[in-house]
Amino acid sequence: MKLGTSNFFERAKMLEVVEKTWNEFWAYYYRIEHRHNIPGIFDWDKNLVDFIETVCELKPSARVLDLACGGGDQAKLLSAKGYRVTGIDIAPCLVEFAKDIFAKEGLSGEFLVGDMRKIGYDSEFDACTLLSGSFGFFGDAEDLELLKSIRRSLVPGGYAFVMYLSPGARSNLTGRKVRSWCEMKDGWDLFENWFDEETKMYRGRTFIIRRDGTMIVPKSQPGYHADESIRCYSVEELKAMLNESDLEYIGNYSSKDFSRPKSRGPSASASDILLARRPIAGTACG
Repeated sequence: MKLGTSNFFERAKMLEVVEKTWNEFWAYYYRIEHRHNIPGIFDWDKNLVDFIETVCELKPSARVLDLACGGGDQAKLLSAKGYRVTGIDIAPCLVEFAKDIFAKEGLSGEFLVGDMRKIGYDSEFDACTLLSGSFGFFGDAEDLELLKSIRRSLVPGGYAFVMYLSPGARSNLTGRKVRSWCEMKDGWDLFENWFDEETKMYRGRTFIIRRDGTMIVPKSQPGYHADESIRCYSVEELKAMLNESDLEYIGNYSSKDFSRPKSRGPSASASDILLARRPIAGTACG
């Protein structure tokens, strides 16, 4: 189909519009259908989990809390390595998918429907992961409270492994909306992204056009939805939040190169992985 981006968006306005909630459509579409068709994604997951295992110093039978676990793609790799995994996601359809996969593959794990801002664990996990850029949805105050909840969930010395969005990686979107589209097996995805330099917010909208002539758009709703608005944090901002949360900053890394040396020192530039640790008794964050 030979259409320019602008014409494609204009013609999309003439289609029948169908609104879908996050759980009705978007959660499964993004975290299962779309994600599983990304070239090389399963190799990337394997490398990510190997990296988590190394930098979080996971010992045999370690307990791992996987927040915003999606369909359990990383959780099943952790479980296959012998770690005890608890996954939490706000979308019931994703939790059911993860449970089904674990049952089919004979894996052991626990999956719960829940809001990661409301976890109530106390010193139960050796590591907590928050992957796929799922940090920054709530605003500074609630993001800080989330880090405090993660800290409480960890045993002393337990690690927090958080993937985030950095302002530098989105600066090319400042002051303009970038539109693009790609063809899928049952239609087309239309993307619109931009970055607000003043608020450090990355924003994006996605529309799905089906071959039957309908366009699926996200239904307005509080919380998680496909109309993304994500706070991008610098390393210095994250360090300050960790200090308030009584979490020790270990370092930041890049998801584009899991093979580089696992240095314990801070990186000189903002990337997209933050590693922190709950202090062991007798130590303090600084």
